[in-house]
Amino acid sequence: MDKKRYLRRGYRINSEIESKKEVLEELKANLDGIKAIQLSEKVQGGDIPSDNAMFNRINKLMEVEKDLASLYDIQVELNEKINKVEDFNERMVLRYRYILNYTWEQISEKMGYSIMNTHRIHRRAIENFNMV
Repeated sequence: MDKKRYLRRGYRINSEIESKKEVLEELKANLDGIKAIQLSEKVQGGDIPSDNAMFNRINKLMEVEKDLASLYDIQVELNEKINKVEDFNERMVLRYRYILNYTWEQISEKMGYSIMNTHRIHRRAIENFNMV
């Protein structure tokens, strides 16, 4: 895997994190609609409703949270490798682009450089980036 492809993983991971957060919010909203089983001293005929549906939803919620944690771990690893790049501007371009998913225009504006100069910094950053 070359350096650019490795860094692009961060870009895709950020998108995946956002989509998983949406799924997580949806699952949490669905949990709010579940009623807890209330047992009282008054005994009435009939079966007690099963709480399997609630357990299944909670398990799915935990799976998504586990997936999110592993994606965050990959993002942290990428950030640690970016931190090893010596030049401040090069680190910033790599972070803005591959961790925060900024467009080239946003990066240029944020750093106060032209888009052409931002691309030059990016090219140097890729050369100086070490995947190991």
